[in-house]
Amino acid sequence: MKKMSLKLLLLGVGMLFSMSADAQITNLLKNVLGNTKTETSSDDTTSETQSGGIVSLFKNLIGTAKVDGSSLKGNWSYESPAVVFESENLLKKAGGSLITSTAEKTLQKYLRKIGFEEGKVSISFDGDESYTMQIGTKSINGTYTVADNEITLQRTGLLSQPIKANLALQGNEMQITFKADKLLEFLTKISSLTENSTLNLIGNIAGGYDGMQLGFQFKKQ
Repeated sequence: MKKMSLKLLLLGVGMLFSMSADAQITNLLKNVLGNTKTETSSDDTTSETQSGGIVSLFKNLIGTAKVDGSSLKGNWSYESPAVVFESENLLKKAGGSLITSTAEKTLQKYLRKIGFEEGKVSISFDGDESYTMQIGTKSINGTYTVADNEITLQRTGLLSQPIKANLALQGNEMQITFKADKLLEFLTKISSLTENSTLNLIGNIAGGYDGMQLGFQFKKQ
């Protein structure tokens, strides 16, 4: 009996040590991936970083609700990058809000190089079919259509091709996200002065994760 009790005691100590080690590894991982203060639960994957001020109002998921095109009418100011997944299952597999928060900060780093900063980028919709995008002093015009939870953008020009993106609205917040290759195509079209190396880095952010989309979050002015 004494031998059995000793074994149980040692087993209990071992389990406690293992739990403590797991907690330390988890904290270390969080520090390595951007040193962000992120809280995650199974019911709410909203991410926030104190350093960058990025808050995902759409729980890091693409929009699934149907959007009325007329509700886009007005001026929208760029707030932050958006990193989302096509399903909750894919989001959890990738690591939840921790990985999206880190990816958002990385994406913002490269977007700044092509002029995407809060207060310096905006997009205006006329409520019918025309849009104007302002990036610093550069103005870009085009047409758009909305179908269910997708928006199709086409820059004015004979050789311009339409590009589809996911669209989500929540109050005065709007999220437009693209599959990685489509975001790359969109940025190439609207920023002719962009260095290819910067574009490639942006496109590679989602390369290691299935179902990840990248884009922008806007706030209605």
